[in-house]
Amino acid sequence: MHIPAFASSRYLRIVRASGWYDLLVTWPFALPWTFAWLYAQLNLLAQALALPGTLHPLDTTHMLLANLLGSVVVVWSVARIVAPSLLLGRLDGVARFLFAAWQVYAVAHGANAIVLGFTAFELLFGVLQWWRVAGVGMAVCPPRLAGLRAQARGA
Repeated sequence: MHIPAFASSRYLRIVRASGWYDLLVTWPFALPWTFAWLYAQLNLLAQALALPGTLHPLDTTHMLLANLLGSVVVVWSVARIVAPSLLLGRLDGVARFLFAAWQVYAVAHGANAIVLGFTAFELLFGVLQWWRVAGVGMAVCPPRLAGLRAQARGA
């Protein structure tokens, strides 16, 4: 079965788009006051949709973890927007599959199902960033780095 490949330019646009998506969705997590507001809005939406599961009241530890996540993802997003590459796309794909797994795990253990809205985008961008790219193997190691590693082994 032949699986079509993305042109390199299209793939890099996908990597950049995933960076923009993450930046737009995640920046509120980076600051305590914007995350508290976002969390309240998500709670209202979950209640309005009568979604199963719980959104617990925020405490200091929840806020810290959300702010750490938001800060790291904002920086990671900017890296993919400014300098998209095959390596960053593949690494982001791995991170998205991990995020999706932990989100599904959380919902299966009582977290509110509103989390699954985020999971859908994690899986979508994860699959797209692991899609075949024309003229490129699946390896995430850039050729320049691979050459340096080969030289180091020979020395």
